[in-house]
Amino acid sequence: MTQNTIETLVEHFGFAPISAIDDVINSVNELLYTAIMGLEQFVLSELKSSEEVDQGIHQVETLLESLVDRHFDMFEIYALRNIFAIPDKLEIVLSHREGMDFTSDQAKEEYVDQELDAMRKKVKAMNYKLKEEISRTDKCVKKLEKWKERLSFLLTTAKHYNVSPVIDTARLVTDQLLAIKRTTVSLQSQVDGEKLKQFASISDERESFVSTM
Repeated sequence: MTQNTIETLVEHFGFAPISAIDDVINSVNELLYTAIMGLEQFVLSELKSSEEVDQGIHQVETLLESLVDRHFDMFEIYALRNIFAIPDKLEIVLSHREGMDFTSDQAKEEYVDQELDAMRKKVKAMNYKLKEEISRTDKCVKKLEKWKERLSFLLTTAKHYNVSPVIDTARLVTDQLLAIKRTTVSLQSQVDGEKLKQFASISDERESFVSTM
């Protein structure tokens, strides 16, 4: 059975031919084991359980399994060669393909080729951007690792002086530093420009006095 035949049958039936054959064989095996269980119960009810009875049931089971395997292997070959076979020269048009035009159109092929080229260029450009982004990310990670090494002394110092928790303490110190910075900026903005000039003139007088000594 060729690949084209298998694809046509799968498209028509909705399942692979070998799957249908396997389902039949599995159903027969289930019936076989059900029959063996019934036989075993009957034998045990008529005869006492013994090693000979167990061996006999096992031999019957092995024999039946061998018969089923041999005959249904032949059934599988017959089904694939005859039931599910499609002659090589037979052209089959599935119902959902009726009226469809499969002839080659040069204009359509050129259009498809152009679309594929455009998509390739887009994929190539996206791949280039992704590589650049990966490179930038790697650089950022390396910088962060360096800063981590530089700031690792904070954790060591915190453990040495038993500062805990470190994160909350660091946040508190940061907030206090920001508050000091805001206060300093506010004080600088409140200082009058004339007073700054006075301080500058005082400094100049001191320098001139020192120079005359």
